[in-house]
Amino acid sequence: MLTGTALQAQEDLAESSSLPVSLDELANAPVIISSRLESQIFNAPTGSFVFDEEDIAKLPVDSIPEMLRYAPGVHIVRPSNGIWGMGIRGVNSRFFNRALFTVDEQNVYASIFAGLFGSQHDLLMEDVASVEVAYGPGGGTWDNNAVNGLVNVRMKTAFETEGSLLRVNLGTENRGMAARIGWAIDDKTSARVYAKANQRDSSLTRFPYENDWDTARAGFRLDHRATSHDLLSISGEAFYSDLGYAYDLANFDTGSLNFTADAERLAGANTQLKWTRNVSNDSSYSVRSWFGYSDLDAAYAAFGIWTAGLEARGKQQWGDFHTVSFNLGAAYDEEHTSSTLASDFTNRLLDSYTAYSGFQDNWAIYPEKLSLSWGVDFRYDDRSDDTTVSPNASLIFEIDESSRLWLSYSQANRNPPVSLSVIESLRSGKALDQPISIPTPDGTLVLEHSLADAVSTELLDAEVMDSFEAGYRTLFADDKGSFTLNAFVYEYDELIARVGVDNSLVLTTPTPYVKINGAYDNLLMGDAYGFEASLDWELNQRHRARLNYSFKKDSFQSLIDPENAFQEDFIAFSIGEFDNSTPDHMASLNLSSEIADDWNLDTGFRYTSSYDFAKGQQPAIFQLDARLTWQKTESLKLSLVGRNLLNPTTQEARLKDFFGHWTEVKREVYLEISAHY
Repeated sequence: MLTGTALQAQEDLAESSSLPVSLDELANAPVIISSRLESQIFNAPTGSFVFDEEDIAKLPVDSIPEMLRYAPGVHIVRPSNGIWGMGIRGVNSRFFNRALFTVDEQNVYASIFAGLFGSQHDLLMEDVASVEVAYGPGGGTWDNNAVNGLVNVRMKTAFETEGSLLRVNLGTENRGMAARIGWAIDDKTSARVYAKANQRDSSLTRFPYENDWDTARAGFRLDHRATSHDLLSISGEAFYSDLGYAYDLANFDTGSLNFTADAERLAGANTQLKWTRNVSNDSSYSVRSWFGYSDLDAAYAAFGIWTAGLEARGKQQWGDFHTVSFNLGAAYDEEHTSSTLASDFTNRLLDSYTAYSGFQDNWAIYPEKLSLSWGVDFRYDDRSDDTTVSPNASLIFEIDESSRLWLSYSQANRNPPVSLSVIESLRSGKALDQPISIPTPDGTLVLEHSLADAVSTELLDAEVMDSFEAGYRTLFADDKGSFTLNAFVYEYDELIARVGVDNSLVLTTPTPYVKINGAYDNLLMGDAYGFEASLDWELNQRHRARLNYSFKKDSFQSLIDPENAFQEDFIAFSIGEFDNSTPDHMASLNLSSEIADDWNLDTGFRYTSSYDFAKGQQPAIFQLDARLTWQKTESLKLSLVGRNLLNPTTQEARLKDFFGHWTEVKREVYLEISAHY
């Protein structure tokens, strides 16, 4: 988080925006977590992208996932209300399970489940200071789930949110309200409390059910500045989400595959205590502890997860040209499982303990010209009784004061989800591509669907990815914009996927079917390559454009030789879920225009190419979002927002790990009234 000194420097920077911006001044601009420590964006040894406070206020979006559609290389899929999938440089999943998502560096990811739900992060957008995307694993130093990249949301301190906020949204598809009260307790302490609630109508469903979404959230934050160098922060929040959901329920006793309309309910709370000492730009320390709980009640799974941890970080300058960073932490997760109509586990209580540490050594080999950074992250998991070692190294070449070239290598070792080793039964089903007809003395039996059961009790190995990256960054003269180009090559190994064990015909049930037995295994290896390009250009004092484009190509192969045609087909399906889970081409254009002193028009065009997913074909998407804002007074603002404006509905539903029925997102318009006082 930014210190009070840094905040003042950022304000000074904004006031002098007509002058060239030096890299020293950029030290106080929104930052990227690099090697788990704050760093200048131009000096971060990784691809990066930042939405600052101005972007957040103007973009025609109402949530963090929707905002990430405008980050290069980040693929967001919304197959249903309240459900998002996120992939960075490929491998999109409903559970964000190869891209880490944190809020103020707090990770509510638990190694037992090994994933996140997008509805856990329906944050109050007015309190978000920046949203930062860092590409690649960073040597594993960010956390276990940061394989393809990291998204970190930085919240404003309580000092920045003194005063009151009331916002009301009224629209064709959603209605919501948010409120926040912030105040100064004394000269060194400030606090805020906030709450928000939203109700969204059902998207367009293919079957007779409603997937309307109700959500609520409330929280607090307290910041105390003991000295000019020390900040103590305490924060906490609770959330609730109730989403209409539909699932095909498999019954092996009757052979039926029944459409079941129910709900997915997710609730939880978390809290964090953090102490930060910033001695200088090159020396800082922090200690934080966290505690959280989340509870899921759905047709496909039901569990409650407790997570807690303690972590310390530090950065110390040793001499004029040498800086060492370190991190040390431990986390404990505990899951209480319940049987559902679709799943059973061998254990009702699962727990997992992890310990990790790492360091980063930074050398200015040639001051103000060439620097080297290298480090190693160590992680121990008591479930596997295994320690993974993830190295990283990078070179940064300073072409001049406003341009950088960088090269890096890093490795990720993602420990397998604990829950995948204790699956007693995970039941699902689907219609056969071609019905099977079997002649009998009593007539013809027709088998129209298959029912699958996964049993997985083997301890799986860690997934591994090696990342090779290069990039270029430059600032234009007179602060007229910037250009960034990132390129990458990934090599995956030991990826976990579902594999078929055997299949058989079941003809004695009232509804005959094909039974498939499956399991989870370290099934796949693969590779990927691509690049992201971002151009931020101030056309004139009233108009700004940001153009992003990304290209990605990946392919995966089996590590297992299939024993028969059935297993070969099953493996091909699993490969297809990875191979084409994101589009090859993505682009976005965000135009921000001050059309009058108190009127702004912000538009966003976004494009994703089509792709053939294992579960179907995803059409190309070209859509338009827009926000027209009238700043009536200094404290009152009205915005008219339109989303998905080019088509009445948009299909964006092909998503790995999604167990429900696809829907189509509707065009929507809403009025937002916001008052600060």
